[in-house]
Amino acid sequence: MKYIFVSDIHGNFEQLEKCIDIFYKEEANKLVLLGDTSAYMDDDANNLIADKLRDMKRSVIVIRGNCDTSDFEEKLQFEIFDMDKLYISGKFVTITHGHYYNCYNLPYDCGDIFIQGHTHIPMLIKQNNKILANPGSVSKPRGCDLRCYIVLDNEKIVLKTLEGSVIKEIELKELI
Repeated sequence: MKYIFVSDIHGNFEQLEKCIDIFYKEEANKLVLLGDTSAYMDDDANNLIADKLRDMKRSVIVIRGNCDTSDFEEKLQFEIFDMDKLYISGKFVTITHGHYYNCYNLPYDCGDIFIQGHTHIPMLIKQNNKILANPGSVSKPRGCDLRCYIVLDNEKIVLKTLEGSVIKEIELKELI
């Protein structure tokens, strides 16, 4: 299985389309949106995004961010969660937006890999035999000018720019 993780689109339909193009180019199985997918007070943008994601609902996982409303979830017509757990290549992966739990406040039993959004700052580190990751924001990066995504497959986790340049990678066999 191959997963693509992006975060903090904030209603930018053009950036969502870039992420979807990357999803297909990378030949991934799932596109995971780590919250703040919707636009604040912009029904037109939210309708466009919801329509696009609804068409892909078998291939997409949407996590609720602090800016995503129940109205946006209704537009999607499928459930979104505050946090979820995946099992990828023998590793437990916790995914969340980051406004409740984050790399400084990990949930109990967060698994081997913890992936969040929210900060708009890309990150990929190994700490205390866990991998902590954040793709940053594809629409409003902070701390740097990098718009990034994360690829997780059976062998490694990779932080890449939207243009495909590798910033950092960690092999999953490094986890004991």
